[in-house]
Amino acid sequence: MSRARPARAGAVLFGSFDAERRWRPDGLASLPQLADPGADRLVARMDEALFAAAEPGDLLITREPVAPALLHAREAAGFTCEHRHAGGPDTAADVEHQLLADPELLGRIADFARLRPYAVLPGTGALAERTGHASGLPGSGTVVRVNGKAWSSRLAARHGLPGAGRVVRSAAQLAEAVRSDVERGHPVVLVKDPYGVAGRGTFEVGSERRLTRLVAHLRRQEDRGLRVEFVVQPRYDRVADFSSHLRVDRDGSWHLLGVQHLANSGYRHEMSGPAPRTLTGNLSDPAHPEVLDVVARALAEEGYDGPVCVDSMVLRDGTWVPVVEVNARMSMGGLNLRLDDRVRAHGLRSHLWQEDAAVADGCGVDHFLKMLREEGLLYDGGSAPGVLPLVGGSLTAPRGRLVCAALCPPESYPRLRAAARSAAAAAGISLARPA
Repeated sequence: MSRARPARAGAVLFGSFDAERRWRPDGLASLPQLADPGADRLVARMDEALFAAAEPGDLLITREPVAPALLHAREAAGFTCEHRHAGGPDTAADVEHQLLADPELLGRIADFARLRPYAVLPGTGALAERTGHASGLPGSGTVVRVNGKAWSSRLAARHGLPGAGRVVRSAAQLAEAVRSDVERGHPVVLVKDPYGVAGRGTFEVGSERRLTRLVAHLRRQEDRGLRVEFVVQPRYDRVADFSSHLRVDRDGSWHLLGVQHLANSGYRHEMSGPAPRTLTGNLSDPAHPEVLDVVARALAEEGYDGPVCVDSMVLRDGTWVPVVEVNARMSMGGLNLRLDDRVRAHGLRSHLWQEDAAVADGCGVDHFLKMLREEGLLYDGGSAPGVLPLVGGSLTAPRGRLVCAALCPPESYPRLRAAARSAAAAAGISLARPA
Protein backbone atom coordinates (compact mmCIF):
# COMPACT_ATOMS: atom_id res chain seq x y z
CA MET A 1 0.00 0.00 0.00
CA SER A 2 1.41 3.40 -0.99
CA ARG A 3 1.72 6.00 1.71
CA ALA A 4 -0.39 9.12 1.20
CA ARG A 5 1.53 12.31 0.60
CA PRO A 6 1.22 14.59 3.66
CA ALA A 7 -0.90 17.70 3.23
CA ARG A 8 1.14 20.64 2.10
CA ALA A 9 1.55 23.60 4.44
CA GLY A 10 3.55 26.81 4.57
CA ALA A 11 4.69 29.14 1.82
CA VAL A 12 7.76 29.61 -0.37
CA LEU A 13 9.06 33.18 -0.62
CA PHE A 14 11.39 34.30 -3.40
CA GLY A 15 11.59 36.83 -6.17
CA SER A 16 13.48 39.41 -8.20
CA PHE A 17 13.20 42.99 -6.94
CA ASP A 18 13.82 44.46 -10.40
CA ALA A 19 10.41 43.29 -11.58
CA GLU A 20 9.62 46.48 -13.51
CA ARG A 21 12.66 46.03 -15.74
CA ARG A 22 11.56 42.47 -16.52
CA TRP A 23 7.95 43.55 -17.16
CA ARG A 24 8.94 46.32 -19.56
CA PRO A 25 7.81 45.34 -23.09
CA ASP A 26 10.34 45.27 -25.91
CA GLY A 27 10.12 48.11 -28.40
CA LEU A 28 9.34 50.93 -25.95
CA ALA A 29 11.20 54.22 -26.24
CA SER A 30 13.25 55.17 -23.20
CA LEU A 31 14.07 58.36 -21.33
CA PRO A 32 17.62 59.74 -21.20
CA GLN A 33 19.44 58.37 -18.18
CA LEU A 34 22.97 57.77 -17.00
CA ALA A 35 24.17 54.18 -17.01
CA ASP A 36 24.44 52.75 -13.47
CA PRO A 37 26.27 49.43 -13.78
CA GLY A 38 26.42 48.88 -10.02
CA ALA A 39 22.70 49.22 -9.40
CA ASP A 40 21.75 45.79 -10.76
CA ARG A 41 24.22 44.09 -8.41
CA LEU A 42 22.65 45.82 -5.40
CA VAL A 43 19.06 45.14 -6.43
CA ALA A 44 19.89 41.45 -6.99
CA ARG A 45 20.61 41.06 -3.27
CA MET A 46 17.47 42.82 -2.02
CA ASP A 47 15.57 39.51 -1.94
CA GLU A 48 17.28 38.86 1.41
CA ALA A 49 14.72 41.28 2.92
CA LEU A 50 11.87 38.85 2.16
CA PHE A 51 12.54 37.13 5.50
CA ALA A 52 10.36 39.88 6.97
CA ALA A 53 7.28 38.31 5.36
CA ALA A 54 8.15 34.72 6.30
CA GLU A 55 6.57 32.78 9.12
CA PRO A 56 8.04 29.80 10.99
CA GLY A 57 7.55 26.81 8.71
CA ASP A 58 7.96 28.85 5.51
CA LEU A 59 10.83 28.49 3.06
CA LEU A 60 12.81 31.54 1.90
CA ILE A 61 14.90 31.12 -1.24
CA THR A 62 17.34 33.90 -2.07
CA ARG A 63 19.34 34.28 -5.23
CA GLU A 64 22.68 34.17 -3.39
CA PRO A 65 23.72 32.87 0.05
CA VAL A 66 22.98 35.08 3.08
CA ALA A 67 25.88 35.80 5.44
CA PRO A 68 25.78 33.31 8.35
CA ALA A 69 26.21 36.14 10.88
CA LEU A 70 23.10 37.85 9.50
CA LEU A 71 21.10 34.62 9.59
CA HIS A 72 22.14 34.18 13.22
CA ALA A 73 21.12 37.76 14.08
CA ARG A 74 17.69 37.24 12.51
CA GLU A 75 17.14 34.01 14.42
CA ALA A 76 18.21 35.66 17.67
CA ALA A 77 15.62 38.38 16.96
CA GLY A 78 12.90 35.76 16.54
CA PHE A 79 12.68 35.62 12.73
CA THR A 80 12.94 31.95 11.88
CA CYS A 81 12.21 30.07 8.68
CA GLU A 82 13.94 27.56 6.46
CA HIS A 83 16.44 29.21 4.14
CA ARG A 84 17.98 28.05 0.87
CA HIS A 85 19.70 29.84 -1.97
CA ALA A 86 19.38 29.24 -5.68
CA GLY A 87 23.02 29.70 -6.67
CA GLY A 88 23.75 27.89 -9.89
CA PRO A 89 26.24 28.52 -12.68
CA ASP A 90 24.29 31.35 -14.35
CA THR A 91 24.59 34.11 -11.77
CA ALA A 92 23.21 36.65 -14.26
CA ALA A 93 19.85 34.87 -14.44
CA ASP A 94 16.96 35.96 -12.24
CA VAL A 95 16.13 33.73 -9.29
CA GLU A 96 13.04 32.33 -11.03
CA HIS A 97 15.08 30.87 -13.89
CA GLN A 98 17.78 29.67 -11.52
CA LEU A 99 15.11 27.68 -9.69
CA LEU A 100 13.74 26.23 -12.91
CA ALA A 101 17.18 24.75 -13.55
CA ASP A 102 17.42 23.11 -10.09
CA PRO A 103 15.42 19.84 -9.85
CA GLU A 104 16.22 19.38 -6.15
CA LEU A 105 14.86 22.81 -5.19
CA LEU A 106 11.84 22.36 -7.46
CA GLY A 107 10.98 19.22 -5.52
CA ARG A 108 11.37 21.07 -2.22
CA ILE A 109 9.11 23.89 -3.41
CA ALA A 110 6.44 21.34 -4.36
CA ASP A 111 6.25 20.33 -0.68
CA PHE A 112 4.73 23.68 0.28
CA ALA A 113 1.13 24.82 -0.04
CA ARG A 114 1.68 28.28 -1.54
CA LEU A 115 4.08 30.39 -3.56
CA ARG A 116 4.58 33.95 -2.32
CA PRO A 117 6.75 35.65 -4.94
CA TYR A 118 7.86 39.25 -4.56
CA ALA A 119 6.28 39.80 -7.98
CA VAL A 120 4.82 37.58 -10.69
CA LEU A 121 7.20 37.46 -13.66
CA PRO A 122 7.03 35.29 -16.78
CA GLY A 123 9.39 32.83 -15.10
CA THR A 124 7.17 32.70 -12.02
CA GLY A 125 4.33 31.16 -14.01
CA ALA A 126 6.61 28.44 -15.37
CA LEU A 127 7.85 27.75 -11.85
CA ALA A 128 4.29 27.48 -10.55
CA GLU A 129 3.41 25.01 -13.32
CA ARG A 130 6.39 22.81 -12.49
CA THR A 131 5.65 22.71 -8.76
CA GLY A 132 1.87 22.30 -8.71
CA HIS A 133 0.97 25.90 -7.82
CA ALA A 134 -0.36 27.17 -11.15
CA SER A 135 -3.86 27.90 -9.85
CA GLY A 136 -2.58 30.14 -7.08
CA LEU A 137 -1.12 32.99 -9.15
CA PRO A 138 -2.49 35.55 -11.62
CA GLY A 139 -1.24 35.36 -15.20
CA SER A 140 1.93 37.28 -16.02
CA GLY A 141 0.20 39.18 -18.84
CA THR A 142 -2.31 40.57 -16.37
CA VAL A 143 0.44 41.47 -13.92
CA VAL A 144 2.44 43.31 -16.59
CA ARG A 145 -0.61 45.32 -17.65
CA VAL A 146 -1.77 46.48 -14.20
CA ASN A 147 1.72 47.40 -13.04
CA GLY A 148 2.26 49.89 -15.83
CA LYS A 149 1.90 53.53 -14.79
CA ALA A 150 -0.28 54.04 -17.86
CA TRP A 151 -2.85 51.64 -16.39
CA SER A 152 -3.02 53.39 -13.01
CA SER A 153 -3.11 56.84 -14.66
CA ARG A 154 -6.02 55.84 -16.88
CA LEU A 155 -7.80 54.37 -13.84
CA ALA A 156 -7.42 57.63 -11.91
CA ALA A 157 -8.59 59.71 -14.88
CA ARG A 158 -11.59 57.44 -15.53
CA HIS A 159 -12.81 57.94 -11.96
CA GLY A 160 -12.05 61.64 -11.85
CA LEU A 161 -9.44 61.31 -9.10
CA PRO A 162 -7.34 64.43 -8.43
CA GLY A 163 -3.81 64.60 -9.82
CA ALA A 164 -4.10 61.87 -12.45
CA GLY A 165 -1.21 61.76 -14.92
CA ARG A 166 -1.74 62.03 -18.65
CA VAL A 167 -0.70 59.13 -20.88
CA VAL A 168 1.08 60.25 -24.07
CA ARG A 169 1.96 58.10 -27.06
CA SER A 170 4.16 60.30 -29.23
CA ALA A 171 6.88 62.89 -28.82
CA ALA A 172 4.43 65.53 -30.09
CA GLN A 173 1.79 64.58 -27.50
CA LEU A 174 4.43 64.68 -24.78
CA ALA A 175 5.50 68.19 -25.75
CA GLU A 176 1.89 69.38 -25.78
CA ALA A 177 1.14 67.81 -22.38
CA VAL A 178 4.23 69.31 -20.73
CA ARG A 179 3.52 72.78 -22.09
CA SER A 180 -0.10 72.51 -20.99
CA ASP A 181 0.98 71.75 -17.39
CA VAL A 182 3.43 74.68 -17.47
CA GLU A 183 0.67 77.02 -18.67
CA ARG A 184 -1.49 75.87 -15.74
CA GLY A 185 1.16 77.04 -13.30
CA HIS A 186 3.43 74.03 -12.81
CA PRO A 187 7.05 75.10 -13.46
CA VAL A 188 8.44 71.55 -13.24
CA VAL A 189 6.77 68.61 -14.98
CA LEU A 190 7.63 64.93 -14.57
CA VAL A 191 7.82 62.49 -17.46
CA LYS A 192 7.58 58.92 -16.19
CA ASP A 193 8.50 55.68 -17.89
CA PRO A 194 5.52 53.29 -17.48
CA TYR A 195 7.86 50.67 -16.01
CA GLY A 196 10.37 52.94 -14.32
CA VAL A 197 11.26 52.41 -10.67
CA ALA A 198 13.43 53.95 -7.96
CA GLY A 199 13.88 57.21 -9.84
CA ARG A 200 15.52 55.51 -12.82
CA GLY A 201 12.45 56.16 -14.96
CA THR A 202 11.52 59.76 -14.04
CA PHE A 203 12.71 62.76 -16.04
CA GLU A 204 12.21 66.31 -14.78
CA VAL A 205 11.37 69.01 -17.31
CA GLY A 206 11.88 72.48 -15.91
CA SER A 207 12.68 74.52 -19.00
CA GLU A 208 11.78 74.77 -22.67
CA ARG A 209 15.36 73.91 -23.59
CA ARG A 210 15.22 70.67 -21.59
CA LEU A 211 11.87 69.80 -23.18
CA THR A 212 13.27 70.42 -26.67
CA ARG A 213 16.18 68.08 -26.02
CA LEU A 214 13.88 65.39 -24.64
CA VAL A 215 11.53 65.61 -27.61
CA ALA A 216 14.48 65.32 -30.03
CA HIS A 217 15.72 62.27 -28.09
CA LEU A 218 12.31 60.60 -28.39
CA ARG A 219 11.84 61.47 -32.07
CA ARG A 220 15.09 59.74 -32.90
CA GLN A 221 13.66 56.62 -31.27
CA GLU A 222 10.34 57.01 -33.09
CA ASP A 223 12.30 57.13 -36.34
CA ARG A 224 13.81 53.75 -35.43
CA GLY A 225 10.33 52.28 -34.96
CA LEU A 226 10.19 52.34 -31.16
CA ARG A 227 6.85 52.94 -29.49
CA VAL A 228 6.40 55.98 -27.23
CA GLU A 229 4.40 55.63 -24.02
CA PHE A 230 4.96 57.86 -21.02
CA VAL A 231 2.98 59.43 -18.20
CA VAL A 232 3.18 63.22 -17.83
CA GLN A 233 2.36 64.71 -14.43
CA PRO A 234 3.20 67.98 -12.66
CA ARG A 235 5.74 67.91 -9.86
CA TYR A 236 3.35 68.71 -7.06
CA ASP A 237 4.20 70.64 -3.91
CA ARG A 238 3.56 67.80 -1.50
CA VAL A 239 3.71 67.69 2.27
CA ALA A 240 3.15 63.97 2.86
CA ASP A 241 3.70 60.75 0.92
CA PHE A 242 2.12 57.52 2.04
CA SER A 243 1.34 54.05 0.78
CA SER A 244 -1.69 51.84 1.43
CA HIS A 245 -1.08 48.09 1.49
CA LEU A 246 -3.86 45.64 0.83
CA ARG A 247 -4.59 42.11 -0.20
CA VAL A 248 -6.99 41.82 -3.15
CA ASP A 249 -9.06 38.68 -3.70
CA ARG A 250 -10.33 37.40 -7.02
CA ASP A 251 -13.89 38.56 -6.37
CA GLY A 252 -12.77 42.16 -5.82
CA SER A 253 -12.99 42.04 -2.03
CA TRP A 254 -9.96 43.38 -0.22
CA HIS A 255 -8.35 43.69 3.18
CA LEU A 256 -6.32 46.71 4.25
CA LEU A 257 -3.08 45.53 5.84
CA GLY A 258 -1.95 49.00 6.87
CA VAL A 259 -0.76 52.43 5.81
CA GLN A 260 2.86 53.54 5.77
CA HIS A 261 4.38 56.99 5.83
CA LEU A 262 6.96 57.36 3.05
CA ALA A 263 10.09 59.45 2.68
CA ASN A 264 11.91 59.53 -0.64
CA SER A 265 15.42 60.54 -1.67
CA GLY A 266 14.80 62.14 -5.03
CA TYR A 267 12.33 59.67 -6.53
CA ARG A 268 13.71 56.58 -4.78
CA HIS A 269 12.29 55.03 -1.63
CA GLU A 270 14.29 55.95 1.46
CA MET A 271 12.08 55.21 4.48
CA SER A 272 8.79 53.54 5.39
CA GLY A 273 7.31 53.86 8.85
CA PRO A 274 4.11 54.20 10.85
CA ALA A 275 1.64 56.71 9.44
CA PRO A 276 -0.23 59.02 11.83
CA ARG A 277 -3.73 57.75 12.59
CA THR A 278 -5.20 61.05 11.45
CA LEU A 279 -3.59 60.97 7.99
CA THR A 280 -6.09 58.82 6.13
CA GLY A 281 -9.01 59.57 8.44
CA ASN A 282 -8.97 63.21 7.37
CA LEU A 283 -8.95 62.47 3.64
CA SER A 284 -12.16 63.18 1.77
CA ASP A 285 -13.63 63.80 -1.66
CA PRO A 286 -13.05 60.89 -2.16
CA ALA A 287 -12.55 59.12 1.14
CA HIS A 288 -9.59 56.79 1.51
CA PRO A 289 -11.63 53.51 1.62
CA GLU A 290 -13.53 54.56 -1.52
CA VAL A 291 -10.29 54.89 -3.46
CA LEU A 292 -8.97 51.53 -2.30
CA ASP A 293 -12.26 49.92 -3.31
CA VAL A 294 -12.00 51.44 -6.80
CA VAL A 295 -8.43 50.13 -7.20
CA ALA A 296 -9.20 46.66 -5.81
CA ARG A 297 -12.25 46.15 -8.02
CA ALA A 298 -10.39 47.33 -11.12
CA LEU A 299 -7.51 44.94 -10.40
CA ALA A 300 -9.89 42.02 -9.87
CA GLU A 301 -11.70 42.82 -13.13
CA GLU A 302 -8.33 42.57 -14.89
CA GLY A 303 -7.76 39.16 -13.31
CA TYR A 304 -5.30 40.16 -10.58
CA ASP A 305 -5.31 38.97 -6.99
CA GLY A 306 -2.55 39.28 -4.43
CA PRO A 307 -0.57 41.99 -2.64
CA VAL A 308 -1.03 45.61 -3.72
CA CYS A 309 0.63 48.88 -2.77
CA VAL A 310 -1.11 52.15 -3.68
CA ASP A 311 1.13 55.22 -3.47
CA SER A 312 -0.55 58.55 -2.63
CA MET A 313 0.40 62.08 -1.62
CA VAL A 314 -1.09 65.07 0.20
CA LEU A 315 -0.34 68.50 -1.28
CA ARG A 316 0.40 71.73 0.53
CA ASP A 317 -2.98 73.17 -0.44
CA GLY A 318 -4.75 70.23 1.22
CA THR A 319 -5.53 68.33 -1.98
CA TRP A 320 -4.71 64.66 -1.91
CA VAL A 321 -3.60 62.70 -4.96
CA PRO A 322 -5.09 59.26 -4.26
CA VAL A 323 -3.33 57.21 -6.96
CA VAL A 324 0.21 58.24 -7.83
CA GLU A 325 0.85 54.65 -8.91
CA VAL A 326 -0.26 51.11 -8.19
CA ASN A 327 2.26 48.34 -7.49
CA ALA A 328 0.61 44.94 -7.84
CA ARG A 329 3.37 43.09 -6.01
CA MET A 330 5.10 43.07 -2.64
CA SER A 331 6.86 46.28 -1.63
CA MET A 332 9.34 47.62 0.90
CA GLY A 333 6.50 49.30 2.78
CA GLY A 334 4.61 46.01 2.87
CA LEU A 335 7.65 44.21 4.26
CA ASN A 336 8.00 46.90 6.90
CA LEU A 337 4.37 46.36 7.90
CA ARG A 338 5.16 42.71 8.56
CA LEU A 339 8.07 43.72 10.77
CA ASP A 340 5.81 46.21 12.49
CA ASP A 341 3.23 43.52 13.20
CA ARG A 342 5.88 41.35 14.83
CA VAL A 343 7.22 43.99 17.22
CA ARG A 344 4.05 45.87 18.21
CA ALA A 345 3.42 43.29 20.93
CA HIS A 346 6.63 44.62 22.54
CA GLY A 347 5.47 48.24 22.32
CA LEU A 348 7.77 48.94 19.36
CA ARG A 349 7.21 50.08 15.79
CA SER A 350 9.28 49.34 12.69
CA HIS A 351 10.98 52.03 10.59
CA LEU A 352 12.68 50.67 7.47
CA TRP A 353 15.26 52.79 5.69
CA GLN A 354 17.89 52.40 2.98
CA GLU A 355 20.73 54.61 1.80
CA ASP A 356 23.76 54.38 -0.45
CA ALA A 357 27.16 53.73 1.06
CA ALA A 358 30.83 53.47 0.23
CA VAL A 359 32.19 50.21 1.64
CA ALA A 360 35.88 49.82 2.44
CA ASP A 361 37.77 46.77 1.18
CA GLY A 362 37.39 43.84 3.54
CA CYS A 363 34.38 45.34 5.32
CA GLY A 364 30.75 44.29 5.14
CA VAL A 365 27.72 43.14 7.09
CA ASP A 366 29.78 41.04 9.55
CA HIS A 367 31.66 44.15 10.67
CA PHE A 368 28.45 46.15 10.87
CA LEU A 369 26.75 43.51 13.02
CA LYS A 370 29.80 43.40 15.29
CA MET A 371 29.69 47.17 15.82
CA LEU A 372 25.93 47.16 16.44
CA ARG A 373 26.37 44.43 19.04
CA GLU A 374 29.27 46.21 20.77
CA GLU A 375 27.26 49.45 20.94
CA GLY A 376 24.18 47.68 22.31
CA LEU A 377 22.19 48.60 19.20
CA LEU A 378 21.45 45.18 17.66
CA TYR A 379 17.81 44.17 18.05
CA ASP A 380 17.51 40.90 19.98
CA GLY A 381 13.79 40.19 19.71
CA GLY A 382 12.67 41.66 23.01
CA SER A 383 11.16 44.96 24.07
CA ALA A 384 14.42 46.91 24.03
CA PRO A 385 14.72 49.13 20.92
CA GLY A 386 17.32 48.09 18.38
CA VAL A 387 18.41 47.96 14.75
CA LEU A 388 18.27 44.92 12.49
CA PRO A 389 20.06 44.87 9.12
CA LEU A 390 17.75 43.45 6.46
CA VAL A 391 20.19 42.85 3.61
CA GLY A 392 23.81 41.80 3.95
CA GLY A 393 24.82 41.13 0.36
CA SER A 394 24.40 44.78 -0.57
CA LEU A 395 27.26 45.78 1.74
CA THR A 396 30.22 44.95 -0.49
CA ALA A 397 33.11 47.12 -1.63
CA PRO A 398 33.38 49.56 -3.20
CA ARG A 399 29.75 50.65 -3.39
CA GLY A 400 26.86 49.30 -1.39
CA ARG A 401 23.50 50.00 0.15
CA LEU A 402 22.61 49.97 3.82
CA VAL A 403 19.13 48.51 4.38
CA CYS A 404 17.97 48.38 8.00
CA ALA A 405 14.95 48.48 10.28
CA ALA A 406 14.92 50.51 13.47
CA LEU A 407 12.54 48.74 15.86
CA CYS A 408 11.60 51.32 18.45
CA PRO A 409 8.95 53.82 19.58
CA PRO A 410 8.42 56.43 16.82
CA GLU A 411 10.03 59.22 18.82
CA SER A 412 13.26 57.18 19.13
CA TYR A 413 13.70 56.55 15.40
CA PRO A 414 15.88 59.59 14.54
CA ARG A 415 18.26 58.89 17.42
CA LEU A 416 18.49 55.18 16.69
CA ARG A 417 19.09 55.73 12.98
CA ALA A 418 21.85 58.23 13.76
CA ALA A 419 23.47 55.73 16.14
CA ALA A 420 23.29 52.99 13.50
CA ARG A 421 24.92 55.29 10.95
CA SER A 422 27.77 55.93 13.39
CA ALA A 423 28.18 52.18 13.92
CA ALA A 424 28.27 51.70 10.14
CA ALA A 425 31.01 54.32 9.79
CA ALA A 426 33.04 52.55 12.48
CA ALA A 427 32.62 49.32 10.48
CA GLY A 428 34.06 50.87 7.30
CA ILE A 429 30.70 51.76 5.75
CA SER A 430 30.55 55.45 4.86
CA LEU A 431 27.07 56.81 4.15
CA ALA A 432 26.61 58.85 1.02
CA ARG A 433 25.16 61.99 2.61
CA PRO A 434 24.70 63.57 6.03
CA ALA A 435 21.70 62.51 8.15
